[in-house]
Amino acid sequence: MSSAQQKAVSVGFALLLVVGLLAGLLAYRQVPEGSAGVEKEWGAVTGTTLTPGAHWKVPVMTTIQSVDIRPRTYTMSATEGEGDRTRADSITVKTVNGSSVDVDVTIRYRINPSEADTFVEDWNQEQQMEELLIRPTIRTVLRDEASGLQTTGTNAIYTQTGRAALEGAALEALRLEFEDEPITLESVQIRNINLPDQIDQTLDRKEQAKQEIEVEKEKIRQEEARAEQRIVQAEADAEAIEIRGEALRENQVVLEQRYIEALKEGETVYVPTDSGGITLTRDVSAGANSATTAETNATG
Repeated sequence: MSSAQQKAVSVGFALLLVVGLLAGLLAYRQVPEGSAGVEKEWGAVTGTTLTPGAHWKVPVMTTIQSVDIRPRTYTMSATEGEGDRTRADSITVKTVNGSSVDVDVTIRYRINPSEADTFVEDWNQEQQMEELLIRPTIRTVLRDEASGLQTTGTNAIYTQTGRAALEGAALEALRLEFEDEPITLESVQIRNINLPDQIDQTLDRKEQAKQEIEVEKEKIRQEEARAEQRIVQAEADAEAIEIRGEALRENQVVLEQRYIEALKEGETVYVPTDSGGITLTRDVSAGANSATTAETNATG
């Protein structure tokens, strides 16, 4: 084989190698973790769903579209930049009182892995489904459910009870709406209830008044506690006096000792007796004889 032929063979082999590598690269398909691969032939869904990992398909003719099957959230919020849209995007509803209330909501859902091909056929992309299905449906459902709730009161829309009722009703209604769709609705979270300014101010005043009442109640409770403490102390003092009197009546030695101390110190001692008690008094300026007389008179 001449050198020219050898060169031609080498070039041909190199071209075949390059073509093979390109074909291999074009045939290689990778389905990411957390996704399902939907197979298409010439752009049409075949009905075959692939699991995460590497797959080999006919180049050009066969393509794979990855569908994220992990839980997703869609948020509509009055706070700019917080929801799926950069501008303020809460849902305005009317209560049974006719008041307009802004509701922030987050929808949590996931695409069913076994229906990933149906999802691609019906909606193609997640964002398209959110804009055309989830967004208008949640707006309609919340407006319908909120129309039966009060703006203020015990079970008003802004209370925990009202919010839970709205969440539960919206979840049930949305599940019915999505029953024939290739998605599973996991939760509906009412994140915030924005009342009109006038109602907000009224509620603030009511809350302030409640707090002031609680402060006054606490003051009354403290005064009652102190009064109760004084009563208990007085009862304890009276009981102590009664016990001491009983002890003196039953222990004459103690009584005599107290009497002697009274004579020494010029004190007045009240000694309870069965007949009502006697008073022992010593006049310090009168001396011992006067004390003795006082004893005699006291004892009768």
